[in-house]
Amino acid sequence: MPYLRVTCPPLPAGRKAEVARQLTEAVNLLFFSPRGGPTREELREHTTVHFAEVCDEDLYIGGRTPRERGRVDLTVELSDWNMSTRKQRQVARHLTPVLARLFGVGPEDVDGINLRFHSYPPRDFAVGGRLLSDRVPWVGQFLKGRGG
Repeated sequence: MPYLRVTCPPLPAGRKAEVARQLTEAVNLLFFSPRGGPTREELREHTTVHFAEVCDEDLYIGGRTPRERGRVDLTVELSDWNMSTRKQRQVARHLTPVLARLFGVGPEDVDGINLRFHSYPPRDFAVGGRLLSDRVPWVGQFLKGRGG
């Protein structure tokens, strides 16, 4: 199920909750399939947003902090099973502007938003003691892998 690890500057708790809610909704729109699979509610309930906050002195690019560079650096690692390249392109196109809006990144700094995809086969993840490959019918696995 979708897992997002957001590496960003520290945020107040209320702001984190709002960002998590909006990212969960964006992922729900991107990953829900009416052809089968989890319902929207199941997908929502299995989407994890994990904040990995870094202070300015914790992150260096080219030997300088983002503040020293005068640039934003925001990274989201997105893990889910059977993400096709097509799906990854779709997610990058849709999620980057959402992240820019949520973190106040202007169009001139959008290159400071990074998405890293971790796609894995359903045999490499278990939920409730059962591999996804045992929980999701073969047809569902095939369709997700082909259609994203």
